[in-house]
Amino acid sequence: MLPVQGTRLARITRILVTNSHQHSRSGLPGGTVRVVLDQSRPLLPHLYVTDQGPRDTVQPQYPQLNPRDSASGLAVLNRLALSWNPSWTWDGNRIQQTTVEVVLDLS
Repeated sequence: MLPVQGTRLARITRILVTNSHQHSRSGLPGGTVRVVLDQSRPLLPHLYVTDQGPRDTVQPQYPQLNPRDSASGLAVLNRLALSWNPSWTWDGNRIQQTTVEVVLDLS
């Protein structure tokens, strides 16, 4: 990985971890965020950032891009990554975890 690619990866990771702390139960006392970098595809590594799901269980907030806010974390992520996709796990009552998968183009 070249320094510019490492800088991009670090910036994306910081954005997603910060968003997790601000918008999910991961930002509450005792909360956690899991960060995994899958390098099994050398030119298209995948980054996975998993938090503990939305704080508000009545009207949960999902990671979504606001096209009117070009300075938001997800707007910056959208410019830096090849693609990104949120997903979540559901236990029948509430979202347990939210994961954002990011595909990086290092070619």
